[in-house]
Amino acid sequence: MAKQPFTPAGVQAKQTELYALPDNQLTDQADVIRADLRQWTKENFILDATQITYLDGIDAEWISFSGALTGLAVQYRRPVILTIIGPIAASKLIRTPNDLVATTSATGITVDGTLTFEIEYQSS
Repeated sequence: MAKQPFTPAGVQAKQTELYALPDNQLTDQADVIRADLRQWTKENFILDATQITYLDGIDAEWISFSGALTGLAVQYRRPVILTIIGPIAASKLIRTPNDLVATTSATGITVDGTLTFEIEYQSS
């Protein structure tokens, strides 16, 4: 799979590429995302040195949480949206304001909703 720019359009393009995969290959990708979101992001998006340094410095608990959500959304072909707010600045805040819902029943799991990552740049 080709690397995409880490932009809203690049995330959409990667999603289109992933969701065209057969179920078993998509599940494999979702498993990789859950296991190591940092590495999967580096392998699937074009990042500059500053972005790689930032990604490597994000708290492991947040990465684990985000990897679990992203893997779930990808496996069940739910929309994943990247929103960028404000001009690029040294300081940023990343949030996951989403409505992703997983339900389990006797017939299995269903996943509905959208996963959103919101990056807000803040001026110093």
